[in-house]
Amino acid sequence: MQITLKNGENINLEITPLLLEYVEEYEGGIEQLQKDIDSNDRAMLAVNHILYSVICSNYDEPLTYRQAVRLIQIDDMYKIADFVVASLVKDKQVQNNQTSNTHRM
Repeated sequence: MQITLKNGENINLEITPLLLEYVEEYEGGIEQLQKDIDSNDRAMLAVNHILYSVICSNYDEPLTYRQAVRLIQIDDMYKIADFVVASLVKDKQVQNNQTSNTHRM
């Protein structure tokens, strides 16, 4: 998927191991991130961290949290979220198919 940042640059979004490293930097780890997404108080912080992780893992130059979040256009927030969810669901389906297709003798 490709998006245009506020600075006019186009970037291709991909789910990479680097993305997972950025996600794991969340204070409290992935478990806390999942809890915060479900809460009313910290949901936006958690979503912003995911957006930061996606942008930083796909951008050629190092960015701070603020720089990454500021580069995202509001309309693209939903596109990025849908992309991440669809990619993770797709990856999970592939993993499930791989484990169900293995046969042991």
